[in-house]
Amino acid sequence: MKVNIYTQKHRAKKANKKISVIIPNYNYEDFIEERIDSVVRQTYPIAELIVLDDASKDNSQEVIRRKLKEVNKKYPKIKTIFIPNEVNSGGCVFAQWQKGLKSATGDYFWIAEADDSCDSRFLETAMEKMEKDEDIRLFFSDSYRIDQNNKVWSRTCTDWADMWKCGHWSNDYVANGKEEIVNYLSGQIYIMNVSCVVWKNEKRCLGIFKEAEKYKIAGDWYIYSRIMEEGKIAYSAKPYNYYRKHNKGSASTVINRLVEYEEVIAVQDRMKDKYHLNKEQIKWQMVRRNGMGFTTNEKNKGDKGKIAWLVPWFAEGSGGHRTILQNVNRLIDYGYKCDIYVESLSNEPATAIYDRLVAFYGEFKGDVFSGFDMVREYDMVIATGWNTAEPVSRTSAKHKVYFIQDFEPWFFSMGGKYMTAEYSYSLGLKGVTIGKWLSNKMRTEYNMPTGCFDFCADLDTYHSIDTKKENALCLIFQPGKPRRADTIALRALQIVQKLRPDTKIYLYGSAKRNIKNLKVEHLGTITPQKCNELYNKCSVGVCMSASNPSRIPFEMMAAGLPVVELYKENNLYDLPDDACMLATPSPAAIATAIIKLLDDKKLREKMSKAGQKFMKDRPLEKGYQQFLKFIDDEFANKKHDTAKIPKVYKSSPVTASEEATKADLAIKEKVSYGAPKVTGEIKQWIGRRGINKAKRLVKKTIRFIREA
Repeated sequence: MKVNIYTQKHRAKKANKKISVIIPNYNYEDFIEERIDSVVRQTYPIAELIVLDDASKDNSQEVIRRKLKEVNKKYPKIKTIFIPNEVNSGGCVFAQWQKGLKSATGDYFWIAEADDSCDSRFLETAMEKMEKDEDIRLFFSDSYRIDQNNKVWSRTCTDWADMWKCGHWSNDYVANGKEEIVNYLSGQIYIMNVSCVVWKNEKRCLGIFKEAEKYKIAGDWYIYSRIMEEGKIAYSAKPYNYYRKHNKGSASTVINRLVEYEEVIAVQDRMKDKYHLNKEQIKWQMVRRNGMGFTTNEKNKGDKGKIAWLVPWFAEGSGGHRTILQNVNRLIDYGYKCDIYVESLSNEPATAIYDRLVAFYGEFKGDVFSGFDMVREYDMVIATGWNTAEPVSRTSAKHKVYFIQDFEPWFFSMGGKYMTAEYSYSLGLKGVTIGKWLSNKMRTEYNMPTGCFDFCADLDTYHSIDTKKENALCLIFQPGKPRRADTIALRALQIVQKLRPDTKIYLYGSAKRNIKNLKVEHLGTITPQKCNELYNKCSVGVCMSASNPSRIPFEMMAAGLPVVELYKENNLYDLPDDACMLATPSPAAIATAIIKLLDDKKLREKMSKAGQKFMKDRPLEKGYQQFLKFIDDEFANKKHDTAKIPKVYKSSPVTASEEATKADLAIKEKVSYGAPKVTGEIKQWIGRRGINKAKRLVKKTIRFIREA
């Protein structure tokens, strides 16, 4: 279906009020003639036609002059005024509106945008309502949405306007302006474009248009809220306006999303404060914000530099994300402005991401964006995972950094993902790692200039407390992370339980599961405070780290808990040999190390003191300061270290004892466990992953059929 104003034949009405029409134009030579015709052909005659041109670069001015001459001949009662700008106004539409309004002498005025069109009964419909009730300050109608060729692609705009799905715009109405603001306009701008509006011409309109100049995008919303404050609003549910939506690239669709978001907040907050909105009305304001892709935080106003972080999607219990967010918060405290762009699954809104961040990790001071499309210019962009490195390398930022917390190629079997993850270290980014092993690996194997910061701990949380020690051990159990080597760890615990059956075993760190063939108390995901209580009452802490060391052994040491870990290259650069016992990666060897500590109280006490001494000078602030120095040095264009880093763990690995080996051979049943209990977070994760997996499967199937 197409609209055609030239086939519309409706009987003309007598004009009881003087109507001024303002047409602001910029580069719409292809539409301006039809627009003028749609105005002068109204069944309710107009008195003035004021056309403005904002220094168009096309032939608009020539077309306008020619068209106005035709209007003067055919409609001699219409006064025509043409106001061309010699210099473009800089995109300030409200300045153009003011200029047109200053020339308007009508009782009512209509700002008819140059690329739109309308039914010939638009003004007639408006004036039927406005003439009956002079308290109506503003009329608007529903709109067709049309393309460049006048093809109708939607017969209504209520699908956009009615986010409440309340049906308020299903029928004509006249309403009190203040009530309309409180109940509807405070949450959402439902007047989709100014062409569908007729205004009562009052002196205050000019001043309100002037006030709107402080807005680049949401000024019309501000204007409607101000005009409606002192009168009524009228609406026609029939779509007499034709709202033209252009392809990507037009002035009407290319906007700065961040500016829009901040202006939406400003306009909404003004109405919230002025009208003391209730909780339900404020909720709808948040619904409007939620769909815009990001949040902004008042605390994030640094002036030392602007930094963007690209962050993979996260679930509860992710220590890597906790480290990222802690460092972001500190950079903001030090004066940097930091935004994080979180991998978006199923187009999750930024406010939902922000809420999860706060729920999982506590206060977050940065701005949150959904997806990796950046809306600001940045001095530095930081990758935080292998799948974020390439997007960072393609940015125009002066400083490109790779925040490396693990050797991620090891997360995959040898193949495409392994090689892609490994290649991420060769994209020319500057590296900064947590711990010395990763830094040494980046320097020696990938020739990447790399800084590092130490593994530290929150010493206010992890410390010795007065509690009774148990003959117990605890294991960080995260079967969803292969690097935790859960099959080896659980087999080792079976050996311990066979040889030292009185030892209590605690598992923690992931959703609770039903464990078979091993007697344990599974605590599930617990808070840092509960972790500290656990470390203080246990005799041995076990953590399997098959790649970069975890923070957990350092937190265990801070609490005075001796640690058993794997003897692999990754643990030889950061873990001290007087507080940790590293065993070769076999169940019997790990069990041997655990039993050695369980049986030797003096050794445990010695290692406990050594661990606390090692961690005494490693509060979180030390790591933050080291990381800050790296960022400051990068901004100052200082070179980062490339020297080889020495190992700190000098002791020999613990190997399997004969006792543990025999016990291992005697155990016939393997430990097994069921699926975790389905919490809300797991449901959310399965839903997102399942949807995306299904989409990938469909695409693969289609590709296979095409290739066949």
